[in-house]
Amino acid sequence: MKFVKYESKKDFLNENLEILLKEEYKNELMLGIVLEHNDEKVNNWFLGRIENNNEVKMVFLADDDKQGLLFYCPTGDISKEEIEFFVDNIVNLNINLDQVFGDKKFSSIIAESYVEKSKKIIIENSIIYTLALKKLKQEHVLEENEKLIKLNFENSDMGKMSQIVKDIHTDISGVEACSDEEALRIANIYLKKGLYILTDNSEENVFCHAVTVRKQINGCTIGAVISPKEFRGKGYGKKCIYALSKRLLEEGYNYITLHVLSTNEAAKSVYEKVGFEFIEETERFVFNK
Repeated sequence: MKFVKYESKKDFLNENLEILLKEEYKNELMLGIVLEHNDEKVNNWFLGRIENNNEVKMVFLADDDKQGLLFYCPTGDISKEEIEFFVDNIVNLNINLDQVFGDKKFSSIIAESYVEKSKKIIIENSIIYTLALKKLKQEHVLEENEKLIKLNFENSDMGKMSQIVKDIHTDISGVEACSDEEALRIANIYLKKGLYILTDNSEENVFCHAVTVRKQINGCTIGAVISPKEFRGKGYGKKCIYALSKRLLEEGYNYITLHVLSTNEAAKSVYEKVGFEFIEETERFVFNK
């Protein structure tokens, strides 16, 4: 077995881009964050792959942000022995992992091996579905008094947007979990990535918002699809997803992906009605600091 470590983003992409593009929709997170960040930042991440018997068994990165370890197994199979070899190298190189995220079939094995060898503790885990859309399924036409617009720093009321972010995050957590400063910071990130709102013609009400959180070479990932509390249960989420997906496909993207918690059957049902199909079941493990 061979443990390969890359010294630069360029080297990593030169040897692995073709592999990752074969199932680009499964690798949207890895590709998205590599392409989004500049060379200097990515070069400080841990980029590598595992080879065995002239086969690439795993492509991975460990970044310095919140994603932790991301991995992809091109053959669709990796043995416990190969995983142990990988984790041994990670631990011996003193790479500190906060999270592991990838194919559910292998995430738990990697996480358990890492816990055993590093003495870390798993404090949280969740199962997440990856859904992808290539063609719209069911039409959800906007009403005459509804429209989808892309916000930018020139046409946005930052005070209003940060308050919406604050209300939504507080409502989801059930506590005052998002300060004014944090809400403004999140609103600014959304605007930079691509923030869309379903609103009325007067643009007074935000019925739902969504963000193009990552862009790949051939596709785009959307997230943060949330309606303020007073507008939930009225179909605005479905309309927003439909209108945004239609726009992105018309702009030339071959596919659109999104992630949904396995426990959120209501959201999954909405996405499937628009045309999203199940692609992969992933699992995220979070470790103590």
